[in-house]
Amino acid sequence: MRFRKSSMRNNSWSKEMQEVLSTPRVNHRDTNLDLTRCDRLDKECNIQPRGSHSRKNGGRGYGREDLLRLESKFDSVAQLLSNSSAVAGSSPGPALTSISPSDSPITAVFIQPLTPEAQLLAYKMFELYHRQMMPLFPFVWISLDESPEKLFRERPMLYMAIMVVACQQNADAQLELAQRWREELGRRIWAQGEKNIHLLQGVLVYLAWHHIHLQLGSQLNNLMHTAMSLAEELGISREKSMNAKTSPGGLNDYFTTNQGTRDKTNEERRCYLGLFWINSVLRMCVKDTCPMLGGQSIEEARLALQQAAELPCDEYLVQLVRVQQVSNTIDKTLYQDLSTTEATLPSAVLMAVSHLERDVEAVKTSLPSGLPQQELLLMSCHVLQIFLYKVGMDDRLLQSVDTDGSSTYSLRVSHILASCFNAVKAEAASVMSLPNSVILSMPYPYWIQIGHAILIYSRLLVTHHSFWDPGLLTSIQDFSDTLEGLSQKIEGAMNEGINSSPQRFLPTMFAKLRERFVNICKRVEENSKANTQSNIGTTEIPHSDVFEPGNMVIDEETEALLFSFFTDGLI
Repeated sequence: MRFRKSSMRNNSWSKEMQEVLSTPRVNHRDTNLDLTRCDRLDKECNIQPRGSHSRKNGGRGYGREDLLRLESKFDSVAQLLSNSSAVAGSSPGPALTSISPSDSPITAVFIQPLTPEAQLLAYKMFELYHRQMMPLFPFVWISLDESPEKLFRERPMLYMAIMVVACQQNADAQLELAQRWREELGRRIWAQGEKNIHLLQGVLVYLAWHHIHLQLGSQLNNLMHTAMSLAEELGISREKSMNAKTSPGGLNDYFTTNQGTRDKTNEERRCYLGLFWINSVLRMCVKDTCPMLGGQSIEEARLALQQAAELPCDEYLVQLVRVQQVSNTIDKTLYQDLSTTEATLPSAVLMAVSHLERDVEAVKTSLPSGLPQQELLLMSCHVLQIFLYKVGMDDRLLQSVDTDGSSTYSLRVSHILASCFNAVKAEAASVMSLPNSVILSMPYPYWIQIGHAILIYSRLLVTHHSFWDPGLLTSIQDFSDTLEGLSQKIEGAMNEGINSSPQRFLPTMFAKLRERFVNICKRVEENSKANTQSNIGTTEIPHSDVFEPGNMVIDEETEALLFSFFTDGLI
């Protein structure tokens, strides 16, 4: 039922409405009672409107204000029905009729049924994702016999997420698709209460290439918490154990007993481990976001996939998870437990580093050889080393070093800083060896690993002490050359993408990459010169406006640099 505003606001409608409201309603049952009463009293019967015997001042008629108020309510209802009719019509199926098509033919891939032109575009983007992008994110796997039409019908949010990340031939259309995906996600989750494994897969793919839609406004935390909530609701992240009757959340456990005890499918395990991987990399490189719980369930899921070896991507997936499991151990040991204890002795920190060093080395030396993603695995290991060794820039360690720097303690801290520098250089070398096609397809977690390595490199250059002179290992010129090499590598990949068929573009923010790197070099050089003389022979590190002294966790500075590194000022 729909109302037309124009017909509701004219004078004729108001007159008709007034007549209807002023006409008395006759109830035949009440009329018979009135006739009987008149006969009994032997009086002439005059049927009066109901309520005429009420007190004159007891009620009031319908005035113009009432009619206007009623018209306003009708208008509101009409507008509400008009806006919601399209959404209500599209809710049973995946077709997004509530989204009006754009002038760009690419956006038609979000409307079902697909037109012949949209179908051709969907197949091209689907092939690009399957061939170039999916092998780099092995946590959501799509079989070769899957078609875009079938995926759109059965897993619409995953299909749309793939169209978003693979729409590299038109950056503007890609942003429009990304915005529509966000709107559809909100409708399905909040308006319809939808929750299923396919929805979680779509969120993971959309989150994995977060840099593509950063210009719409960063939703990193919102998307991460949404994915974590979906995993919890689906029982994917639940430990396989029975809680005691007196444990917290007993009422919830009554309704979710089967979710917590049933065996997970391999598809669910991949989703769960993919969520863990993204969460862990974000915590390591960007911000101290809410950690995922369930270390035992993560280990069980990893071992199950390792033993099954069901898909060609599973070996790569298992190794990525192993790296981040060690990262979580480092985070908990150095950057949570020890950092919250004020009385922690610096020697205890060094002992913890020595112990964790063996875990890092064990993961790195046990990496399988011959994987297509070998360099990406090495990049993850190098960043893992950076994450461990950056603790050498912590204030508490530096302030405990003797002024002459000749003690065993001083040499150990110097070794940690030198190891951190070597890991940074190894990370840059791994990036330089990546094929251009990988640069164009790389998920967001690898980009933030690169950004984190750049940040730590700059921090090492501005850290000066009697026992640590970065000039012995590197220089501002080396730093500048490294950034220049990275810039040329990324620009080369972008040029290759432009000349490919179909064309492939990175987000527009990468066009200003060289300018960003030049600004970073200038800042680092200024701060390094300022700290060179003032810190020699002292145990106190002065405050820097650009780089604060090395705290245990430097996530705020990392995030600030990454925003400058990836965005064009819109965030």
